[in-house]
Amino acid sequence: MRLPISKNPVMVYPLVTEIEDQTMLKIYDVVFSSKNPIKDINALRSKLKDKRFFEKFFLLLTGMKIEEELAEQLWDEIVKYHNYLTSSLGRPIHITATISEYFLNVKRYLKNPSVMDLVLTEKIKDKIIQDILTGMYKGHLFEKFVTRELNRSRRHGHKFSLLMLQINGIESATISGHTSVALQTVISVASVINSSKRAEDETFRFSVSRFGMILPHTDKKGALLFANRLLHRINEEVLSISGIVFGLTLSIGIQTYPDDSEDAKALISNVEKACYKSKLVGPNQIVYQL
Repeated sequence: MRLPISKNPVMVYPLVTEIEDQTMLKIYDVVFSSKNPIKDINALRSKLKDKRFFEKFFLLLTGMKIEEELAEQLWDEIVKYHNYLTSSLGRPIHITATISEYFLNVKRYLKNPSVMDLVLTEKIKDKIIQDILTGMYKGHLFEKFVTRELNRSRRHGHKFSLLMLQINGIESATISGHTSVALQTVISVASVINSSKRAEDETFRFSVSRFGMILPHTDKKGALLFANRLLHRINEEVLSISGIVFGLTLSIGIQTYPDDSEDAKALISNVEKACYKSKLVGPNQIVYQL
């Protein structure tokens, strides 16, 4: 299953102006200049025989200090995850993008990994706009887009609605190590969302299991119709991984401007609360009133 992802996933290069360690400098050169960085990183490690090679590798790219034994294990896992990820997406991606996705949504060691999401400056952060796995906007842009839509709707006297969508059960799959299940679930749900939306609708990915939507020119009734149609399509999705067949469910929160609030931050806060409330009620629930 292919997703509409960026042809060139954005990468933020680590800050190397103060790096004096020769191993780290060579790692940097290989990672960002090699056409086959995985193969060449392994070759470089064999050549240098640095006993702290992967410790330095992750320190350079993520800012984390990891003992060499664990760092080597993580590298092996990342290589396997990279192969699985590129196969699932049907296209190659850079190893740094895999490292970012791995530490954000598989191991969850970092909230802001240096490879892609480290905020070196606000200017750099603003350039990281697309989630590599789903093709959606990154969640940190949600408030900016909501504010823009609110100003436009206020100017023209239109309504718009926000949706917050939570995939049920995916966290337990990720925590228990079933990353392939979590990955395929995210891909399937994102594909349904992206194919269900109108051209003017905006989609966002906040975390491994949570998405947001902005529906311009949409009142509460229209948002409910869309949400129910989306739930129906999601329920029709059946995944089969390693011989295990299972279905998908969502919890959805809805808020509408100006019915529920005329303030962007309040709308966002309320739609998050509505989504959380729908999750507490049970799978395949829609909450639109707090």
